[in-house]
Amino acid sequence: MRKEIKTLQDIDAASFTFENLRWKYGVFRPMSSGAGRNKKHWGWCGVVTALGEVEEKVWYQLTEQLIKNAGEQQLLAHLIEWESECGYTKSSSDEVRKEAIHLHVSRIFDDPEWIHYLPFNKRYRPEIWEAAHIVYVRNECCQKVSAVTQEQIDRSSYSIIYCPHCGRWSRFTILGRRVKPEGPNPCLDCDCYDPDMGCTMPGIDKSYACPLEAPNGGQRRASDA
Repeated sequence: MRKEIKTLQDIDAASFTFENLRWKYGVFRPMSSGAGRNKKHWGWCGVVTALGEVEEKVWYQLTEQLIKNAGEQQLLAHLIEWESECGYTKSSSDEVRKEAIHLHVSRIFDDPEWIHYLPFNKRYRPEIWEAAHIVYVRNECCQKVSAVTQEQIDRSSYSIIYCPHCGRWSRFTILGRRVKPEGPNPCLDCDCYDPDMGCTMPGIDKSYACPLEAPNGGQRRASDA
């Protein structure tokens, strides 16, 4: 039988993480007390997690505390803003916040298979977008070129993926992949670098003369003098 967590005091604050608080599914149990005319009925709503069954309102308290402890309040605010803009139904601000918390705990923004992975991270976490494996495709639905991740391509079923333009799922054609620019060549300022032959420094000299391999950037230590 799963452990029931009905109050914040029922769990050690140091034991919960995003992983073990992840929402698996919700549960509902009818509850009652008293008898006859004094009998009262109500429902208990809970969340099944790796830690046990957590009362729903306690789950939201725990997750908000976890987000605060991780210093990710701004990231949650980004998710709330995103869900408010991209939601397909008229939801209350409380419902939008709850949905954003669900996404946050599942670490959806780190999952390259998420359909909003590229646009979300391009806006809020450009360093993640820069590192993404981007593939350019043309969906059959609207025939427009769009960017998706390689992971979305790999996990596509029946060669169908989500179209970022119209929101439909359709077949696609791969047009190309983003080529990441190479970083600057640190050897270009070295007298031993030859454009055709590359590095011409003798191997025996690299241990002290090459700034890429020598300790202290090629500078001799006082103990070596």
